[in-house]
Parts: sequence; C-alpha cells; structure tokens
Amino acid sequence: MSDLNRIPESMTEVMDQVDQMTRAGFPVKVDDVVKEALKNGFQSLLDERMDGHYYSVHWDSAFEALDVFGSGEELVGQAKPAPDQDSWITQFKTNADVVWFNLDRAAGKLIGR
Repeated sequence: MSDLNRIPESMTEVMDQVDQMTRAGFPVKVDDVVKEALKNGFQSLLDERMDGHYYSVHWDSAFEALDVFGSGEELVGQAKPAPDQDSWITQFKTNADVVWFNLDRAAGKLIGR
C-alpha cells in the first residue's frame, strides 16, 4: 500500500491511490489524482531547484498550463506542453517519465537554473 501523501509518479501509483481513497470512502476520478500529482510534483521540482518555497503552482482554468505565482500572487511563468503535444494529463497517462522530465526542464527554464 502506498502512502496517500506521496506524489504519484506513474499511472500505477495513481491507480493505487484512487483505489485506496475509494476504499476509504472518498471516491475520486483518475484525472483528478493525475491533476493533483502534476501540480504537486511541479511545485516540488520548483521548490527543490530554488532551495525553498518561493513560488506557488496552480492549474489554469482549462487545466492546460501550470501557472506559477510569486509571493505577491503575480504570475511569473507557466509550464505548458509544446503546441504539438497532448495535454500534461494525457501525456502523463501515456508516459509519466517523459512528463516529469519535461516539467523539470520547464522548472529550470522558469527560474534560470
């Protein structure tokens, strides 16, 4: 059994978390767990690269981009899939490793490291 507080890094871990939450009386959709994993994972990547929590990550209203806000709640950047790529959510379902690589690269570009 995986820890519910752990960020799922693959679809197997997402499905485990969906099953655990459903059994605990909190039915969730797979896409909702993937969305939360991507948001929290990108937040973790930024925090790690910046040696602390200086930015906050939120989904845009269409769940197409991960918006990054500074301490004054100003938008400082976004992580969006390339125009010829599927959404982060669809990509995660297909190949989570590639998504994490691309999000790590986006974090690096965003903060310049």
